[in-house]
Amino acid sequence: MGRPFEPALSPRAGDSESSSEEEEGWVEEGSEEEEEWSDPTGGVLSRVFEAAESGDVDELSELTGRLAELDVSIDTRGADSDTPLHLAALYGHAECVRLLLERGARADVADSDGAQPLHDAAAGGYAAICEMLLEAAPGCIDRGDTDGDTPLHNAARGQHEAVVQLLVDRGADVSLQNDDFKTPVQLAERGSRCREILEAAVAAAAAAGAAAGGAPEPAPPAAEVA
Repeated sequence: MGRPFEPALSPRAGDSESSSEEEEGWVEEGSEEEEEWSDPTGGVLSRVFEAAESGDVDELSELTGRLAELDVSIDTRGADSDTPLHLAALYGHAECVRLLLERGARADVADSDGAQPLHDAAAGGYAAICEMLLEAAPGCIDRGDTDGDTPLHNAARGQHEAVVQLLVDRGADVSLQNDDFKTPVQLAERGSRCREILEAAVAAAAAAGAAAGGAPEPAPPAAEVA
């Protein structure tokens, strides 16, 4: 639950269409034949990843221009299956995220854990980045990763009030369960503002369902966070 459909995979460098995991330069952990990732650009792409992770927007601007000259996709995944946009979102570099989106980076590309950049930004509590990513790919809001966690699960788990409020305001489904059968409200600490926001959203959804004549199944009792 919490995984409405399979997330998009990024294309291999130089390919216009998506390719299989074996062609992406990485394989799942535990597979019999693990391959070491190789930079198809002779080092330019590796420097793009470094700039996205460190937040060097000037370096990133120059290097993404070189990727275009080399006809290499800006959505190419690296050794950890992250795209440059994943890394910029994960480390909270808003200007890098903005630049990558302007250069055509896709916000709906998943890493090997099924996480999209919005998952990473929500987990870190980066509300401004979450807003940019939602503008770029609003359909990502309820997508689950391989554990069934949606961006709202990640924000609730991290007690990130601003992100929780943003996602709820944008229509995130508060009833989705992850693979542990937990809804976002069950991951928020009791008495926290995040918990209050989510409980109010759950109540509003139930009231809306009742007004429409439906009889939605109530969510299970909220479990305490250890």
